[in-house]
Amino acid sequence: MKTSRSTGLPACFSLLLALIGMTHADVPKKAPLSRYQGLWLNSPFTSKPPPPEAGPVNNPLDDYALLGVSSIGEKGETRVTLINKKTPDERITVDSGATVKGFKIVKVNHKQGNPLGTVVEMMSGSQKGTVSFDEKLLTIAAPKAPPQAQVPPQPGAQPQPPPQPGQPIPRQPRPRVVPPPVPQPAAQAQPVQQNQRPQRRGN
Repeated sequence: MKTSRSTGLPACFSLLLALIGMTHADVPKKAPLSRYQGLWLNSPFTSKPPPPEAGPVNNPLDDYALLGVSSIGEKGETRVTLINKKTPDERITVDSGATVKGFKIVKVNHKQGNPLGTVVEMMSGSQKGTVSFDEKLLTIAAPKAPPQAQVPPQPGAQPQPPPQPGQPIPRQPRPRVVPPPVPQPAAQAQPVQQNQRPQRRGN
């Protein structure tokens, strides 16, 4: 009987320590809401998609080319004429120090010996760019020669063959017009005088 009592005391002592530890243990606390805040803020179902990347800004000067550059005034001011590449009928003339439809001259860079190599630096609002000559647009902008009046062929004249490329056009002689003769009035017959005496012959 002594043996059973000695073995039961340590077991009771251990159980007592366990109960004391449970009474002094901290009560579990509720997790704060901020711990799960990222789940509903960064949810793929509620978050907005990122904004699209901004593409390159279109410069209005890219749609224009130089049509002419000339000096005006005594102070060496410059006049620039622009032509729209998409609608060649649209022309814009800008003088130094002036702003026309948002375009303003910044600097004119002349190329010595090559007028078509001139490059003009300009501003369009807050954007800066350059304009230069375009030979294709210069051909379109060139005024067309007025059509020559065709002279109707003269009766009996032989048609001229079309001129060959590279050969000078022969000058056509002017037709000579001879006026018809004016009819003269018929001569009136002189009346014969019956009382006229015959001339005497000499003996």
